[in-house]
Amino acid sequence: MKNVTISVIQFSKYHQIEPQFVIDLYKNDLVVLHERNQEYFIEENDLKLIERFIEFHYNLGVNLEGLEVIHHLLKQIETLQKQLK
Repeated sequence: MKNVTISVIQFSKYHQIEPQFVIDLYKNDLVVLHERNQEYFIEENDLKLIERFIEFHYNLGVNLEGLEVIHHLLKQIETLQKQLK
């Protein structure tokens, strides 16, 4: 099964954000991007996570450092929930 990807530029236009925001998420190891022909692409399974970061950043004013903390805490919660099951 082939991974479905979307270009960062298309994604950014759809969400009316700067492509640099998604690239900054990548540079801070918050998301995985793939580079092809000098263009970045997002895997389909990462779209929800990036949309969550957009919500936190643009609507709630959380900076990149804050997004890193939130991401770390959410991963810890997910791990604990799995342990409880």
